[in-house]
Amino acid sequence: MRLALVALLLLAATAGEPVSAPRAYLDTALDLLQQHSVESSKADWRRLRAEAHRDIAHAQRPADTYRAINRVISALGNPHTLLLASANGGAPSSTPTAPSGRMIGTTAYLRLPETSSDNGEAYVESGRRLLGDLVAARPRGWVVDLRGNGGGDMHPMLTVVAPLLGEGRAGAFVSPNGTTRDWGVRDGHVFNGDEVSFPQVTMPAAVNGPVAVLIGGQTASSGEAVLISFIGAANARSFGEPTAGFATANESFELSDGARLAITTAHMADRTGRTYGNTPIAPHTLVDSKGALDAAIEWLAEQT
Repeated sequence: MRLALVALLLLAATAGEPVSAPRAYLDTALDLLQQHSVESSKADWRRLRAEAHRDIAHAQRPADTYRAINRVISALGNPHTLLLASANGGAPSSTPTAPSGRMIGTTAYLRLPETSSDNGEAYVESGRRLLGDLVAARPRGWVVDLRGNGGGDMHPMLTVVAPLLGEGRAGAFVSPNGTTRDWGVRDGHVFNGDEVSFPQVTMPAAVNGPVAVLIGGQTASSGEAVLISFIGAANARSFGEPTAGFATANESFELSDGARLAITTAHMADRTGRTYGNTPIAPHTLVDSKGALDAAIEWLAEQT
């Protein structure tokens, strides 16, 4: 599974002091899963712990517990929860990405690829310049292309499309106990709960006009968060194929050997209150991915 699916790393927490015994390492991982997983209340933790302890009877080092941890993750049944086990904590190098776009007749076309947090500032700056150029062309409608966007950090992506979202709540994270953490746009900046993203950046002013969002089977996690931000908005419609089905929030916890547990802690909800999760999100208009752009432009022409 691609690391990009581990989107929305809302919190990075170190899971305590280094441990040497494999059992202590395993118990730390199981404690984190039991405390934070959205699936925790459904699990038989006494049985899962007993089975995991049997699985590591001959373990000599933390890496020998990975299989047992992954079996517990599998039993929890959430495909967005992952053990990222490697020498660098499961974080492979990634090629920086940037938004791209152009005018197609009177339609502004904006492609949003996935991005990591490390690339966030460069991503936003590139998007700011691009949005300025597209707004200056006075488009009658907009296409936001999320096909192939596998996730990463949602905040740079949302910042780039903030002028199209307008002010107010665009979505929320819903925890198992029902508490919510809203995200959206306030005074031109993206907020997530009490946190404001890229406050130093001034994006173009909010623009009016219909927005067509293109999605597909590789639209996942934070890519799905951007889609959800448009669901329920006036004059917005999605085209393409169902998404990957990772509309959940993960928190990342570092273990003593540098591995990380990316634990699903909340589900996403749109501005209408509808909650999503591990079921693919269907577009308003189902169309083959290759024909999605043409269908979107045709719909936009009908709106103006």
